Amino acid sequence: MFSALRQFNLTIWLIIFATFAGRFVQFMIWPFLAILLHTRFGLNELEVGLFLAVATMAGIGFGFYVGYLSDRLGRRKIILVGIVLSVAAMIMLGSANSLWMLFAGTLMQAVARPMVEDPGRALMTDMVEDRAIKDMALHMRYFALNVGAALGPILGAAAGLTGQQGTFFLLGAVNALYFLGAIVVFRIERPLQGSAMGAQFTFREVLGVLRRDTAFLLFVLASLICSIGYGQIESGLVQYLQQQSVPDLALLYAMLIGLNAATIVVLQFPLLKLMERIRPFHRSMYGVALFGLGFFGFGIAPIDPPYALFFAMFLLSIGEAILFPTMSIIIDRIAPKDMKGSYFGAFSLAVIGFALAPLIGGYLLFSFGGFALWMVMTALAVSVAGLYLLADRQSRKLDD
Repeated sequence: MFSALRQFNLTIWLIIFATFAGRFVQFMIWPFLAILLHTRFGLNELEVGLFLAVATMAGIGFGFYVGYLSDRLGRRKIILVGIVLSVAAMIMLGSANSLWMLFAGTLMQAVARPMVEDPGRALMTDMVEDRAIKDMALHMRYFALNVGAALGPILGAAAGLTGQQGTFFLLGAVNALYFLGAIVVFRIERPLQGSAMGAQFTFREVLGVLRRDTAFLLFVLASLICSIGYGQIESGLVQYLQQQSVPDLALLYAMLIGLNAATIVVLQFPLLKLMERIRPFHRSMYGVALFGLGFFGFGIAPIDPPYALFFAMFLLSIGEAILFPTMSIIIDRIAPKDMKGSYFGAFSLAVIGFALAPLIGGYLLFSFGGFALWMVMTALAVSVAGLYLLADRQSRKLDD
């Protein structure tokens, strides 16, 4: 399984290491943005949800178009522009002394993120032909993401950086180093097939292909709904704990996030080996079923002591280790070669779920309380499993 690592080139390793470094610093600050908005700017749960939702939604439509641009103009150009925008966003967020400035930085980051991440995943698979190597590259990227997410909150807390606004400057410096590394590596290497592969297609033609791909559309819809549930880990959970008047909230939340990422780091590859003969859509169903169990656990778990909360996060984390790397593999297999960037970009529509998550979670918490929040998320997980099953049946029809 790990023999594929020897076939990775500089571009693949660059994206993997940049993903690790970026998430390492990002998880010191980004999940705590909701607390910053509440404590410094006085926003309630619903207002925090609206703030995060509007900023994210504004970047989604552009992210969809970015996928097409990466096919037409080249992945590397889009990635470099996205990194520059990300650096500017981090400087703005780190120095923001007003709510509007903080919103502008959050909006800019929402635009920059799909410019870096979606073409980055497509570029990794452009660099190699062998299916096993492509799959391992996507798995390693997700592994690096979670190593960074596991270490970031813990080491950040030890260094006194967790949840501090100034940490945005550190994240900007990491992105600046990524830009310099990308300039060097992109000059050395070229993809096996040019990274501008879809120049013969207009955006309207690409939309037509996507609209006729029923399996992909079902997959995007299911993933959008799934994102509403998983997005509660970044917004709803921390506000739920705050609502429950948990002492030392930042430490408990950092430990839960650390457990989430550490579980994925430890179990991702054993789970990959265990499930390698299972169809990707079926793997996704197993993963989202564990999401449902985790959400249900959050709803019934006592807060003090928090052991049951940790067990619920553990179940959810196993589901994440199965589901999220499989999503990228499904897109890579569904997408035509010359529209891969467009498909990864179109999948960014599932990010609407992350945009809606703080708004829906904030409304449920504000109006009905934590138990209602987690029971609704459990029901959504069940519906996602059904949609993945339908998408699998449609993809089989295409294979036949």
